[in-house]
Amino acid sequence: MSKEFGLAVKPDTLVGELSVGERQRVEILKVLYRDARVLILDEPTAVLTPQETEGLFATLKKLTAKGLGVIFISHKLNEILAISNRVAVLRRGAITGIVKTVDADRALLAEMMVGRKVTRPRLEAAVAGAVVLQLSGVSVSGNTQTPLLNNIDLEVCAHEIVGVAGVAGNGQSALASLLSGLTRPASGTMELFGEVLDEVSPNLMVSKGVGRIPEDRHASGVVGEMTVWENLISETLKTPEISHGRLWIKKPEALKRAEQLIKQYDVRCEGPLQQAKLLSGGNMQKLILARALSSDPSFILANQPVRGLDEGAIAYVQTQLLAARQRGAGILLISEDLDELMSLCDKLVVMYHGELSKPFAPKQKTVQQIGLMMAGDKPETSQEAVYAN
Repeated sequence: MSKEFGLAVKPDTLVGELSVGERQRVEILKVLYRDARVLILDEPTAVLTPQETEGLFATLKKLTAKGLGVIFISHKLNEILAISNRVAVLRRGAITGIVKTVDADRALLAEMMVGRKVTRPRLEAAVAGAVVLQLSGVSVSGNTQTPLLNNIDLEVCAHEIVGVAGVAGNGQSALASLLSGLTRPASGTMELFGEVLDEVSPNLMVSKGVGRIPEDRHASGVVGEMTVWENLISETLKTPEISHGRLWIKKPEALKRAEQLIKQYDVRCEGPLQQAKLLSGGNMQKLILARALSSDPSFILANQPVRGLDEGAIAYVQTQLLAARQRGAGILLISEDLDELMSLCDKLVVMYHGELSKPFAPKQKTVQQIGLMMAGDKPETSQEAVYAN
């Protein structure tokens, strides 16, 4: 079956020793072994390089040619258009339409998803300012002998977005934890706005002017049982505008501030007293944006900020990030969507096994070249040559 369907795997290898792409092949072979007639794939490319994605698509076309039906669930419209025969669009739990792929394009699908025409924002040229974040030889230890981050160098300047590309599980979460103040570096130096940080903590990062957009909005972005207004002030509790010292919250002022942010960031809710867990994914993300960006942070960590959002919410989030860049913020954007990174970022770095590549301009490399770097290839390209171009 492996040979028949082009799913190359070594049968005697322990699954724990396989790459993510190889494990996915095993999963598909398991389904075929059971004589399944329908294969359901839910966001199957999130952990694949572009080359592995192309290989998966080639396999799927072989399977459908032999009579297998495939349901391919994805928010990446370019992949939907590349692999499908028909597209069914879901909005709020209902199918809004079904269209033949040959008759569809990104604009049509986006409109079907949102109910209106959607245009994603574009990156405009800007001159980078002063360095806001600098990591020099930073390593972060894990529970094993292999470090989560290994001797990485990274620089983010004002008025620029630096994107981090890579297959999930290569150290992105460790980097985000470090910059959120949740993890301390085992070695190396971390500078924020020119100041070397000897100690890091979430409180310190917030007080220094760091806006944090976490990867998982449900688990670490909001406290679901708390209200919208409580979540909105959760990082400004110690400011005199919101509280009297450490004990008393100025509730009228806090509610007024929450109402202003709800309106400004278009958070669709029943009001500031609604529980955060009752918000849709897009509105929950808007709440997090309102909390993170309303204080005009000078450095923003945006970790998978549009994951699981529809096209309308994606355009909104990206517009807010570009507006923050325009105001002078330096932004580190961690994403598994190469299209997003290449359209939004001034510079890119690739993360593989806890190590970072040298920065390069998005236009300097093709998607295929970046995909090879995501798989561990290390091109001999100097940083000076990149900026010379």
